[in-house]
Amino acid sequence: MAATILLLLSLLPVHFLLGSHAENISLGSSFDTNTNSSWLSPSGEFAFGFYPLAGGLFLVGIWFDKIPEKTVVWSANRDDPAPAGSSINFTVAGSLVMTVPNGTVTQIYNGDTNAANSASLQNNGNLVLWSSVSRVLWQSFEHPTDTLLPGQTIPAGDTRLFSNTNGTVDYSKGNFQLEVQSVDGNMGLFAFRFSDSGYWWSNTTQQTNVSLVFNETTASMYMTNLTSIIFRMTRDVPTPVNIYYHRATIEDTGNFQQYVYNKVNGTGWRSIWRAIEEPCTVNGICGVYGYCTSPRNQNATCSCLPGYSLIDPNIPSKGCRPDVPVEQCANTPSETEYRVEVIDDADIKNDIFAELTRLYGYDLDGCIKAVQDDCYCVAATYTTDNVCRKKRIPFMNARKSSPSTDGIQAIIKVPVKTDVQIAGKKEPRSQMILKVCLSISAILAFLFAAAAIYNHPIARRSRARKVLANPAEINLNKFTYRELHEATDGFKNKIGRGSFGTVYSGILNLEDKQIKIAVKKLERVMEQGDKEFLTEVRVIGQTHHKNLVKLLGFCDEQSHRLLVYELMTNGTLSGFLFAEGEKPCWDHRAQIVLAIARGLSYLHDECETQIIHCDIKPQNVLLDSQFNAKIADFGLAKLLMKDQTRTSTNVRGTMGYMAPEWLKNAPVTAKVDVYSFGVLLLEIICCRRHIELNRVEEESEEDDLILMDWVLTCVRKGKLEAVVKHDPEVSDDFKRFERMAMVGLWCVHPDPVLRPTMKKVIQMLEGTVEVAVPPLVHAPTF
Repeated sequence: MAATILLLLSLLPVHFLLGSHAENISLGSSFDTNTNSSWLSPSGEFAFGFYPLAGGLFLVGIWFDKIPEKTVVWSANRDDPAPAGSSINFTVAGSLVMTVPNGTVTQIYNGDTNAANSASLQNNGNLVLWSSVSRVLWQSFEHPTDTLLPGQTIPAGDTRLFSNTNGTVDYSKGNFQLEVQSVDGNMGLFAFRFSDSGYWWSNTTQQTNVSLVFNETTASMYMTNLTSIIFRMTRDVPTPVNIYYHRATIEDTGNFQQYVYNKVNGTGWRSIWRAIEEPCTVNGICGVYGYCTSPRNQNATCSCLPGYSLIDPNIPSKGCRPDVPVEQCANTPSETEYRVEVIDDADIKNDIFAELTRLYGYDLDGCIKAVQDDCYCVAATYTTDNVCRKKRIPFMNARKSSPSTDGIQAIIKVPVKTDVQIAGKKEPRSQMILKVCLSISAILAFLFAAAAIYNHPIARRSRARKVLANPAEINLNKFTYRELHEATDGFKNKIGRGSFGTVYSGILNLEDKQIKIAVKKLERVMEQGDKEFLTEVRVIGQTHHKNLVKLLGFCDEQSHRLLVYELMTNGTLSGFLFAEGEKPCWDHRAQIVLAIARGLSYLHDECETQIIHCDIKPQNVLLDSQFNAKIADFGLAKLLMKDQTRTSTNVRGTMGYMAPEWLKNAPVTAKVDVYSFGVLLLEIICCRRHIELNRVEEESEEDDLILMDWVLTCVRKGKLEAVVKHDPEVSDDFKRFERMAMVGLWCVHPDPVLRPTMKKVIQMLEGTVEVAVPPLVHAPTF
């Protein structure tokens, strides 16, 4: 019976338990950073005031005041420290405000509707504002930062704890959060910047009216459902309780721990309970590509995997970046070579976003070879049960932590940039000159002979007939290699290198007028036969849509295979979106999204032969002289006929834009383009690349390295406005931005069945079909 009464008392509001309060702070009270004063609790154990930080800045906070550490337990301005000269005012109008030297006023409590009559800092560390009839109007316990104190509760719902960024150096909101979920009563720890599914759980599922309680009498922590304790955390609290200070904090390392501090001997804070026993099991603790080690499971140390370097050596937890840009199966010849390194007793955590394929029955050498042979794979883990788990970029959570990683081997593919060198001794200068002269003479003789044959009347008539051959099958101009060589001034003006080959600009006389052209020299289709090449060209030539780059002709002459397109004078969408300077206007970006969607819909549903692009990305969308968007490189991948279920296995896309099923060798449908379009859509409306390692350096409060994760996190938290807070044009048209962002999240769903068709995408973008909440918003992770 006594235990039940104690439990019920622990659930009552703090102000009810206190009964009366000390009205020691009256209206009109104030202090500033210069006076070094603060408001104290009656016991003097807690203080509310300006807490000094490095650089002459101050937190408006509450801290333990009788111990040397002056440990902060709450702050009103953790993300925006106040400068020297700032003041706190409990106004005569009943508001609690902070004023900085330039006159800007920040409301801690706005008393316009319910004016406070008095304030007090309680002995339990709770700052309370009272009405004239002693009713609590506001209290710091209802707005926690990273710490709980005895007497404080966390109900299921919107109240969360957020870690600091860097211990006692940077008190701004960090990477980790604690939340009691309203949907099922389960409490978890999350790396919220990475759309994490949680790395620790209370497993209190299927419960209602759940709260986390820090009992003020016993100083123990537990979870209740109003009628009983459903999960107990601390069991061994040192006694007597009142000779210790108590706090529970979610730390910058992602752990949630309860601490005690002996008031008598003052030996410092001591942990009596912690959620995480192995520090390296905290998700995202060392950032993207980071490597966590913790030999004795005391502290996590962040470094980098082989082939990577710290983004910020002063703050290793920010993660790492590749020393050499990783080639991501970009369909272009590469000078990048790789070495493979094996790390014993190390793991890279499996999750849907990072895992590529699981191979069973492999030995270590077989797993290493599987990594080497797969251009999409950058790492793998090999376990004692002979399972090889291949990984793709970007990945995180690489760690070495006993016992959870014992017996696991991490395999890392390390890119090494090499210079092409010619072996052998250097020839004498005289011999080199002689060889060059003989070579030039032979070439000139050959060219004179070739010119005579080329200009013979019979040869000219033959060429004319060849250009007009099979006009019904290929309604395109067929050019000779010489014509295109002359048109491009010897292929001197290189304007790009993309999928399948290099592109050159030129001017061609066609139909009695000069036309600016782009000539693509194909390099990746040489293994295909003439029949396959002509089939692809025929299909491309039959496509006509205002949002597709127009094919004017081709060359198929011995080993020379070239495609001739209209020249898109304003370059790639990538250069347009991500160039330094002012962002492209919002309305134009929205139009570009629709243009790409219409072009893809045409390829998927309106062509005689369905075309799957297989490599939709900003580099493959070009802009004409009027900045109209057109899709390039369509039809060069293996075509999916209507009775087929797979594309050719030698078709390659670009990492980051590739659908998960493709990476797992599942059947490829038009939905792979829908996924790529979803990633591209988010890039366009946010004017940001899908992954930017330098985002870590900007230390943005809400930002994330991976664009898809960032948008999804903001949607889940109901704070999508944070994505466009620095883009006034988009903020003024937020409803359209929100609709387009939701469409993007539908498109990137990992299950291709749940992705919409491009026709449905257009309807959702235009607003003719309602956009429901994407399943990803409710799912715990990708």
